[in-house]
Amino acid sequence: MKQQAEDSTFDAILFDLDGTLLRVQMTEFIPRYVEGLAELCRDYVKQKKFIRVMLGGIRSLIQHHGDGVMTNEQRLHSMLQQHLAIPEAALRNCFQRYAEEQLESLRDLVRPIPLAREILAQCQQFQVPLVLATNPVFPEFMIQARLRWGGLSDIPFQHMTSVENSCYCKPQSDYFREIARHLGVQPERCLMVGNDTLQDLAAASVGMKTFLVDTWVVEREGAGWPCDHRGDHGALQRFLQTRRF
Repeated sequence: MKQQAEDSTFDAILFDLDGTLLRVQMTEFIPRYVEGLAELCRDYVKQKKFIRVMLGGIRSLIQHHGDGVMTNEQRLHSMLQQHLAIPEAALRNCFQRYAEEQLESLRDLVRPIPLAREILAQCQQFQVPLVLATNPVFPEFMIQARLRWGGLSDIPFQHMTSVENSCYCKPQSDYFREIARHLGVQPERCLMVGNDTLQDLAAASVGMKTFLVDTWVVEREGAGWPCDHRGDHGALQRFLQTRRF
């Protein structure tokens, strides 16, 4: 009964995006995105080299802990400039051109989850702050596009993490602390909802409660965090309906 009392209500609910609120093949999505960027940067660097360095930069953001000062965007751009010698202005122009010219080429890789939208709509009625806690390795325009393609663009998230506004990535514990500080709430009063046994369940490291959505669960090596609750989207909906907000 004590556990039920402790997590019967939350001051904020964090939702992962890919595989939780929409369906997307990230094994295809990321390479296609990086290849498109490489094409736009071909005047500065060979495409194969750009792809290798960019993918390495994204992995580095996830694997190496941030310093809390530089944003993920600053860290990524610094790595790209160091290894590719692309001027900052030219690099930003390539990202902007991608948003304007090639972004829609990724649309076919994203599919809505109707029940996920229903769950978010019900959470709005609770008037509890909602956070889009997607791993912040993409620019905001990439996140907004996936929300649009997933039929979620009108959901009023109080905060969404992106490469521009975050200094850490999942599964780093400071990623979750950073969100709680931004909201002005205690981590222990938050619920993290996601489908990744490592990146999402790591929220438990700062005391957040967790719900593992196993409709399209991602099992990773090294995942050692237990989940407080687990089930498919239907189970998540029923769980949230029993909370007292």
